[in-house]
This record gives sequence, C-alpha cells and structure tokens, in this order.
Amino acid sequence: MDLDKIRTTDWYRQETESAPYFIYRPCCGCLHWFHDQDSNIFWLCRNDLAKGYFSKDLMRQLAEKYLLKEREDFGFIDNLYNDWYQKVRVSSEKIFEEINKIGVKKFSDSLLLRINHRLASANFFMWNLFYIDIYDLDAEGLVKKELIEENVVLEDAEIADLMSQEKLISHQRSERDLLKIVEDIKKTPGALNTFLYISSPQNLHRLKLYPEIEKAIENYQSSYFWIYNSWGHTQVLTAFEIVENIKQILSGPRDTHKELDMLVNFSKEIKDKKTKIFKYYHLSKWGKQMFHFFGVISFWRDERKVQVQRLNHYLELVGTEMARRSNLNWEDIKKCDPLAIKSLPVKRSLTKKYETLFKKSYMLAWNGKSEYHLNPALSSKLENIIEKSIDSAVTEIRGVIACTGKAEGRVVVINKMSEFSKMSQGDVLVTVSTRPEFVPLMKKAVAIVTDEGGITSHAAVVSRELKIPCIIGTQAATKKLKDGDWVLVNADHGVVIVK
Repeated sequence: MDLDKIRTTDWYRQETESAPYFIYRPCCGCLHWFHDQDSNIFWLCRNDLAKGYFSKDLMRQLAEKYLLKEREDFGFIDNLYNDWYQKVRVSSEKIFEEINKIGVKKFSDSLLLRINHRLASANFFMWNLFYIDIYDLDAEGLVKKELIEENVVLEDAEIADLMSQEKLISHQRSERDLLKIVEDIKKTPGALNTFLYISSPQNLHRLKLYPEIEKAIENYQSSYFWIYNSWGHTQVLTAFEIVENIKQILSGPRDTHKELDMLVNFSKEIKDKKTKIFKYYHLSKWGKQMFHFFGVISFWRDERKVQVQRLNHYLELVGTEMARRSNLNWEDIKKCDPLAIKSLPVKRSLTKKYETLFKKSYMLAWNGKSEYHLNPALSSKLENIIEKSIDSAVTEIRGVIACTGKAEGRVVVINKMSEFSKMSQGDVLVTVSTRPEFVPLMKKAVAIVTDEGGITSHAAVVSRELKIPCIIGTQAATKKLKDGDWVLVNADHGVVIVK
C-alpha cells in the first residue's frame, strides 16, 4: 500500500453513527460497486461509528461517467433505479411480509438463520448496484459545466428547482398524511378538545370516540413505524407519539389547510415550475434530460434511506430473537457481521471476536476480487493520515449553497439521536449529514450546516422546502464548531463566520 499516495490524495469523508450489524454489509457492497484496488476508497467500522474515505478524483470521474451514460442513452438512470427497486425494494418486501405474517418467535432456527442471511444480503445489494453519493461532491459543478455548452446561465435557485425530485419524498409524504388527520380532527365536532386532553398513553382509549380518526392513526403508524430509525438504532413510532405530534400542530399557528394543499399539489407545481424555466431559457433535449437525471438521483437517495430505515427494523427483530435463543443481549449481536452468524445458538466467542474487532479502527479495502480487512495498526495509521489530510485542506468553513439566505444563531452540534434534545428553536444545526429522523430538528433550526452532502442530498432538498439557509459539504463544520458558538451562516456566499 502506497502511503505517500494516500497522503497526497484529496479525500472526501462520510461519517455516521452506526452499528456493525446494520452497516458492515453496506460498506462491503459499496466497495464492490467501486471495484477500486488503487487505494482510492476505504471504509472504517467501529462499534458505534462508520467512516467512508473516497478519493475526490475518483468520485468526479465516476460522476462524469454516469452522467455521460445518461447523455448517450436517455432513460439510463430510470432503468438503473427500476433495477434497484426490483432487486432491493420488491425482494425485501417479500421478506418483511414473511416476518410479519409468521413472527420471528415462530421461526425454526434454520428459517431464522435464512431470513437473517436474506436481510443482510439485501442490505449488501442495496449499495452494490449504484452509489448515489458520488454526486455529493460537485453535482452543481457538473450541471454548470453542461449549461456552459448550452450557452445558458441560470440562477442558483433555478438550478435547485430543476434538480429537485418530482415526487414527494418520505418526510413530505408523512407530513401530508399527518396533516390529513389534523384536518379530519378539525372537521369532527368535539375531536379537537378530546385530542388536547390525551396526556399519556393511558388516555389513548379516548380515540375510540372517533373510530375513523383512530383508524387513520393506526394506518399512519403502520405506514411510518420506521421513521425514527437510523444506522445506529431503531425505534418504533407509537400511537401516542403520533398523537403528540398532532397536538403540537393543533396548538400552533400553522395554516394546515394551506400546507396540505401545497403537499397534495407538489408534483404538479414543481413540474410547472420546471416547464416555465425550460421554456424561458430554451433548454435543449439534453439540458432537460440532465435535470431529470438529477431529479431521479434526489428521489432515489431518499428511497434508499427509507429502505435502510425499514430494513434495520427487521434486522433488529431477527437479531434480537437470535440473541434470545442464544442467551445473549441484542447489544452483543449488534456488534457482529450478520453473515458471520451461521448457526444457533450464537457462540459468545463469536460476539466477543467482533466486539474486539470493532472496538478499534477496523478498515476495509478492495483487493481486486473482494473486500479485505486491514490490521488494526495499519487501520489506525491510515485513519490518522487521511483525517490530517482532510483537516489540513480546510482553512475556513465553506461549502456548497443548498438554500440561500443569512441567519445568526447559537451552534448546536448533533451527530447522534441521543443528542437531539440539545436542539432548541432558533439554533443553528451543525451535523455531519441530515437524514429523515432529523426533520423535526431542521424545522427548529434558523440555519443548517453539514459536513457532507451535495445539491441532491437530504439536507439540500429539505432545507429548500423549509426555506432555511443551508450550507452543505463543508467537510469540517462539526470539527471546527462547538456547542454554544455564535455564528453567521451566510448561505448567499456559502461561508460560516464565527462571531
């Protein structure tokens, strides 16, 4: 391994709170997709953290390569997404249905092991078919390069609109469905007062006074039970939490009818907006198709996250049952590679092996045929080299403009769900990246700053929808800012200034 080359490589870093049982196989799938054996990509796994290190040059090359494929074959990205949907989403749904129908406690040992293997394999293939994140680095730069060829100059806001997805993403769908329930409550005599007096799970029996609303809440829970899940843990959305969210909406000044109408008409509105821009600037067929390409990427990214959230729920159900049959705790199983579990009961020696393995830096690379593991000493050395390289390259907190505007506020650095309670209304949210479970925090934020992400990332999409100033892809905000710092987020120029 050429350490001098690694020292001089310009690196892009991804990072997330995680558990090996959830993220180890996706890391392997990612390595298989890149298929790079020149030390341009590494994944580091620990008990509660995963980091991906990618050569920026490699990311740019692949981003240009796949955009060119779309230019040569209109609809290439749609076919790729449909292939992913069938091989990952549809096949996973069959596993989920089997688990829901029978229940893990009724599975034989052999069936439980097979289901575990199928879930872990689905987790691998989800990342082995296409790594959307290659567009985090400079999607907007690629777009502007193509627009120069078209002799067209667009405003940043117009580019953002044209790169937007045309379908509702998960948090928009969940918000729409929740607002429908809110509107039904407002229209139902007596329901509003009843809801405001449901102060604990023990009071949920009051919902039986309104069977249609109770059924709507049950359906909502069934559709979005996974919404708080992450790479690190799972948490089933409860009926009481739904009621609490409804009460919060009912007690505020929000125009829920208007908000619901906007969500219901979202697809039509964004398509109309795109059509007007296309017509005004006389974009070519390729210009239009290019923006369609990025719209699909944006939607796909959210669908992938939904798949992660749902899959992790079922992985934990199966993992918890295997732990029970082995007289172990879920926390023991959670530190393992799921495909390493080949028999029941799971031996404590296996969980101890992986606990020791993931306790320190444990780095994965590609040798031309498969992923392989670097020894702990080399893993730690590489991590230090790459981290120093990234940090030394950052001289100021500057990134990509996701949503324009300026805002001042108190910094709150949040990287784990256990830190969510730190966030207050009007704070500046600083995080590695946002995910669907971050949306309630994003709504409180006066501005958002992330280490990762491109113009099609979750933070970019949601901040534009919420009209919150947002700067993404700084690679350093969580390292250089600390809780309590007072900052100006100048998202008109993509820079964060500490006051």
